[in-house]
Amino acid sequence: MTAQRLSVQQLLQQPLEFVLLPPAFRFYATQAAVLLASLAVVVWSALDAQNGFELVHYVGLVFGGVLLLVSLWPASWSRQRLMNLAYDAERLYLVNGNRKQVVSLPRDRVRAVNKGKLPGHDGAIIAFTLDLQLSEQELNAVQQALETQAEERFALGENCYRFGFVANWQPRRKLLDAIAPLAPMVVVEEPVEEDDDWD
Repeated sequence: MTAQRLSVQQLLQQPLEFVLLPPAFRFYATQAAVLLASLAVVVWSALDAQNGFELVHYVGLVFGGVLLLVSLWPASWSRQRLMNLAYDAERLYLVNGNRKQVVSLPRDRVRAVNKGKLPGHDGAIIAFTLDLQLSEQELNAVQQALETQAEERFALGENCYRFGFVANWQPRRKLLDAIAPLAPMVVVEEPVEEDDDWD
């Protein structure tokens, strides 16, 4: 089996050609905006309620307070939690940022890059998919690390499986250009229920 397990810290110490995680400016600007907005709601609710609490004040304090606590939680400011893919000259890295686990595979396991948008199992829009040639043991190792389950629609035949990735706040055209060196790119179109404007 050529699949290897490592941590996110070990991965980031290597010279990587590409890492799929949110751009720093977009990520931190959004986090700061959410933090300021939730703080403003809590302060407004507390000040405006001096003449008596009404339902709107309770809603502002509860929801604004919860959002404020989530925004202040240090892990919420880590872009590494949203990382899900990286590669270098020889290997492909499938990343579970929440668990800080990585599965490393030879890059030649990538058979195709599919640029059609697809609905994911959790409702997220998949920006692209990679068709990987994996043994059964390697597939199990990847699914354990990524905490995913096999879906019949992504099984492409014997020892070949399709993995989906979200855009992770990246402009879609730029993202597709970045992953194009992995394998020949093909278009796989499946119906997406709601139309959304992508970059």
